[in-house]
Amino acid sequence: MTTRSAALAVLLRKTQWLLDDLAFEVGAGRADQIDFTGIIDLLESITAMLREEQQKSPGVVDGATASARDG
Repeated sequence: MTTRSAALAVLLRKTQWLLDDLAFEVGAGRADQIDFTGIIDLLESITAMLREEQQKSPGVVDGATASARDG
């Protein structure tokens, strides 16, 4: 695992935790207290990083990713 892929993995895990917390807060009716702009910025950054990774390895598809995507 390269340093870049390790950093991406850590960022994805932190994002997962953030989204778990976000789902809890929204479900509890506290959406008005959430900084959606910060979350959107984070998700856009991750999207850009994932697009870069895809360009490096466009033909690689993880079986877990494919099965999750297909339903």
